[in-house]
Amino acid sequence: MSEYGLYSRPSSAMQAWIAEVEDFVISNFGRESSPWRVFGQFDRRKLDGFSQDEFGRQKEVIVSSLKACMRVQPRLGKPSFDSAAVFDTIFDRFHHVARRLRSRHSSRETLDVKDEYDVQDLLAALLKVHFDDIRTEEWTPSYAGGSARMDFLLKNEKTVIEVKMTRKGLSDREVGNQLIEDVVRYKSHPDCKRLICFVYDPEGWISNPHGISNDLTRTEEDFEVQIRIKPNL
Repeated sequence: MSEYGLYSRPSSAMQAWIAEVEDFVISNFGRESSPWRVFGQFDRRKLDGFSQDEFGRQKEVIVSSLKACMRVQPRLGKPSFDSAAVFDTIFDRFHHVARRLRSRHSSRETLDVKDEYDVQDLLAALLKVHFDDIRTEEWTPSYAGGSARMDFLLKNEKTVIEVKMTRKGLSDREVGNQLIEDVVRYKSHPDCKRLICFVYDPEGWISNPHGISNDLTRTEEDFEVQIRIKPNL
C-alpha cells in the first residue's frame, strides 16, 4: 500500500489510494474477511468532502486496522483454494462445454463427446486448468480378484474421480452396480479420502438420478463419496 504526500486535490488522492487498497485486500483476503469489512468503513460518497487533514486521519485509522487484521489473520499470497467449489463448477458446466465444442469456426475439427473416453479427455483438460498433479496411471486395490486403473487421482487433494457415460443398456441398475463396486474398491486406497463418481448422462438414460445419488452419497470419518450425474434434465 503506497503512501501519499500532500495533494492539491485530496479527493483524487483518496480515490487512487482506495483503489489500490481495495485490490490488495480482495487479492489477499477476499470479500468475506475482516480486512474487507474494515476497508468498508470508508464512505465513498463523502470523498469530495474530505479535507487533506481528514484524508490523512482516515487513512491512518484504516491502515492501523488492516495491520491488526493481518497479524491476527495472515493470508498473504494467493487466496485459499476451494477445491469443492471448483468441482461443482466443472461438473455443473461440463455438458455446456461439451455442447459448445461441437460448433467451431469454419467447421474445424473438434471433440464431440460420444463415449466414455471422450468424457475423460474433456474432463482432463478442465481439471488441468485448476490442478497440477493429476494422475491417470494409478492402479486401484484388488477387488473380486482383479484391479483396474483409476480415471483420475488428484493426489494433493486426496481425491479420485471415476468417469462413466450412459448409453442404451447402461442405465440405472447397471450404473448403480458399477458405482457400488467403485465405492468398495476405493475405500481402501490410501490416497483416496474423497471419491467423486461423475456420470455423464446427456440423453437422460438414467430415470432416477436422485435415487442413485441418495443411495450412494456418504460422508464417513475419513472417506467421502459424491455422485455427480449430469446434466440435470
